[in-house]
Amino acid sequence: MRSVASLLARLVVVGARGRLGSLIAGAARVDGLVVVEVGRGDDLGALLHAIPVGERPDTVVVDVALPGQVAERVAACAVTGVAVVVATTGLSAAEQAAVDDAARVIPVLQAANLSPGAHLAALLSGLAAKAMPDADVEVVEVHHRKKKDAPSGTALMLARAVNDARGGGARFVTSRDGEAPRQPGDIGVVAVRGGDVVGEHTVSFFVDGERVELVHKVSDRGIFARGALMAARFLVGRGPGRVTMQDVLRARVD
Repeated sequence: MRSVASLLARLVVVGARGRLGSLIAGAARVDGLVVVEVGRGDDLGALLHAIPVGERPDTVVVDVALPGQVAERVAACAVTGVAVVVATTGLSAAEQAAVDDAARVIPVLQAANLSPGAHLAALLSGLAAKAMPDADVEVVEVHHRKKKDAPSGTALMLARAVNDARGGGARFVTSRDGEAPRQPGDIGVVAVRGGDVVGEHTVSFFVDGERVELVHKVSDRGIFARGALMAARFLVGRGPGRVTMQDVLRARVD
């Protein structure tokens, strides 16, 4: 049962010495929260056990560190009863299974992108996919030249939102070369790299005679930190289970 009296008091940031982690820790301090920074080699389990039991319900872990030890980190949260936001991407099957197991005993929010606007775009994409069931859908994402993965996790999230809204089964086409006609139901997911672009995503719905586009652009990386705090606050006072950033947004309009 969610307690309306419960407020986030302490944020444990795993990966606090990275670019995103440092932004989250800084934003949390500005908001007056107690911040525990966890870096490479630190024992998250020991740090969580050191928090008094009575203060753990008002504590949330935000994990933005590299994958590889996610299973151990979410297990430490589960053992101590501390809610966790998992924003680490590229998880192995075993790590994902560990996140799923943790959600059976603690609140877990898993998101590849902590931008609230990106998840609003996913919600709207699902709605548009239902309203325009015969539209050809293409997702185009633009990121800075140093981004390693392609397509981005957010682009795939948007494509999945469309696919799920239509009942699943779509083929995601991430490249075209030579003779490659579009097949009915395909969802194109295209990656563009260059410059210092923080992140831009466009979902286009094409029908004969018109096109609808949903566009999301990030101009300030600080939005990811603000989204992390929004997610953490949403978890305080909740019972065990998995929630999403879309749940956070729905709670604001319900």
